[in-house]
Amino acid sequence: MPVNELLSDIRAALGGAIAPSFTTYSSVSDIYEGYVFALILQAARTEGATISFRDIFGNTPATFVFRTSPGHLFSTAQPYTHALIEFAGKPPLEAHLGVRVFGISKVLHECDVAVLTRDEAEMCRRLRVSPRYSKVVIAVECKFYASDIPLHLARSFMGLSRDLASGNRYFVVNTTSASAVKMLGHHHKHGWEHQIVPSSTVSVERLRNSFQNSFKNYKAT
Repeated sequence: MPVNELLSDIRAALGGAIAPSFTTYSSVSDIYEGYVFALILQAARTEGATISFRDIFGNTPATFVFRTSPGHLFSTAQPYTHALIEFAGKPPLEAHLGVRVFGISKVLHECDVAVLTRDEAEMCRRLRVSPRYSKVVIAVECKFYASDIPLHLARSFMGLSRDLASGNRYFVVNTTSASAVKMLGHHHKHGWEHQIVPSSTVSVERLRNSFQNSFKNYKAT
């Protein structure tokens, strides 16, 4: 899969006012997470959101600095950037990459992409703590593989989804696997999509619609 296609979609989702920190030399797995992040932004805009960008210091940056390893939302190691998602008449949301979230068990889990309430994110930055699962509106586990995905990744996601409460939790991969698909399809309460790459327009549109539906439900609450 051409990396340039992923980067092109990321740039389009961010808009002309901000450039991604990714280049063609970046890890494809990291770029793939950025691509899924871009699909979430597209879904939010379609649902009527206004989107802007902030770094960890509250500045409006010229470059979107993507987190490329698991970390804490409050980390100031780099000017990590997030998206501010605002729907009219609703509390604002923030979209982050690679942040740790407390599950029901009080264990920290990494969310490759997480959309949470801005109030929770601000509290985390102020107190230097990690977000609570109950404040996460969308959580996505992203996997980029050169071959079929191993079955154990699907099992791992199901455990993660349970500990983060199963609503609006997604497992997104670029390839497929008959056994993993069968397991995920059987446990249909878990959101999942396979073969998510720019050329798979039907699958991508279905995932984007799922994200849009999550935002629709958020607006209705």
